[in-house]
Amino acid sequence: MKKFIMVSPFQPVDSMKKGHIYTPENNPDLNYTETSFPIIPVINAYAEKDEEIEIIAVVSEYKNAEDNFELFKNEIEKLSKEKGFVCDEIKKVSVPYSDDLDSQLEMFGKLIDYTSDNDMLYADITYGSKVMTQILTMAVNYGYRIHKNVALGCIVYGKFDHMLQKASIYDVTSLNYMDEIVRVMAENKISNPTEKIKKLLK
Repeated sequence: MKKFIMVSPFQPVDSMKKGHIYTPENNPDLNYTETSFPIIPVINAYAEKDEEIEIIAVVSEYKNAEDNFELFKNEIEKLSKEKGFVCDEIKKVSVPYSDDLDSQLEMFGKLIDYTSDNDMLYADITYGSKVMTQILTMAVNYGYRIHKNVALGCIVYGKFDHMLQKASIYDVTSLNYMDEIVRVMAENKISNPTEKIKKLLK
């Protein structure tokens, strides 16, 4: 099943309501109209008509995050009607509003429960704290490495340039694959790994 994972933003909901048109910087499939959430262009690009998908939203116990989750649900309902995909319920992963180790491990433990064999995983690492972004990436990598027949669909990062007043969306999936290549090389004691990685980057 295609699973889309995101973190509900901490920004005030009024600023999120303005929305942005995210310019795809390296993946034209992510072209979309105005939205407040970079995961929306991903769902628009990869969820197909009549297809059942699963959406997992990490929501901190913080008013802004809760309010933005409601805004997100409204956007999903609208997109579902436009695209025709099926999402019976957005899976809400409630976590403490804290960056302490126990809270982050709790988030990781909850997220990995949502991954399983034969998944296609998509994620947005834009919002939440820096630590939450790392935990989300770890959970996606766990699903990819532990379960059978799992693939990474598209991992994105949304950026807003306040000087240019421009929003951009980047497909950073290749970074996850590069991390996997490094891990495999280390496990297999590959000779001259740095040289081989640099050749891959070229």
